[in-house]
Amino acid sequence: MKKPSSKNSSAKTGTTPRNLEARFGAGKDVLNYFDGARATLTHGGARPGAGRKPEGKLRKTVKLSPDAVRRFQAYARRKKLPNFSAALEAVAIAL
Repeated sequence: MKKPSSKNSSAKTGTTPRNLEARFGAGKDVLNYFDGARATLTHGGARPGAGRKPEGKLRKTVKLSPDAVRRFQAYARRKKLPNFSAALEAVAIAL
């Protein structure tokens, strides 16, 4: 005896947005109708234009002695520069 095709049986009891809403409203479990692995998030995440704007500078790691750091910080304060990086850049340009 042939097994009934799943296509034919689902056509009779197929899930539509309307009857899925009715099942959910009746308090029945409807989670098995959704694939959690393909869920899309609608809240959170990156927004267009968010974050720091690019300054056109490269990030480099430089190891300095504590004395050199103090001198650069003092130079930045004397010259009223906004930060440590600005002091390093100003001294590098002066070379």
